[in-house]
Amino acid sequence: MKYFVFAVTVLLFLISCKESKKTEAPIANKSDQIVEYGPEVPGITEEVMINLLNHCTYIDYIFKDLPFSVSQGEDPSIDQNIRFIDITKPVGRIPKHCKPIARKFFQINGEIVYDADLYFSKDCTFYVFVDKQNKPLFANYLTTAGIDFYNKVFQQASNASKNLGQ
Repeated sequence: MKYFVFAVTVLLFLISCKESKKTEAPIANKSDQIVEYGPEVPGITEEVMINLLNHCTYIDYIFKDLPFSVSQGEDPSIDQNIRFIDITKPVGRIPKHCKPIARKFFQINGEIVYDADLYFSKDCTFYVFVDKQNKPLFANYLTTAGIDFYNKVFQQASNASKNLGQ
């Protein structure tokens, strides 16, 4: 009888310790809503940043739902704009609820060398560089200067829109 109780105890122990499948759980944000993420995306490389800083000759934005675009063709403005990419803060996994508001084009001597989607909304302030098939290559947060720049652009656009309506 002693061996029977021992065997049943060991069997129950083994059954209760059965390995469970590990699944990646979504993470809750501050408002207790579930946040789902896409696949891991690396940050921009130093080589790409240096190439852009040394050779980019034009930056152009096309906004998805806004009636204006932004272009920059002067070296100081281009360099400042490229530095809106926070090379020290890669995004990692892009929250699925974040949606891009614009496509940013980096040109070198008239040729588009990189496309980046601009995400600029609550909790979503970053760039995602994409390849020709729109698959993410790099993803980095905006610097504080970048956030300030876009806030000013949208404020100026809002003011211009109000002035046109008067």
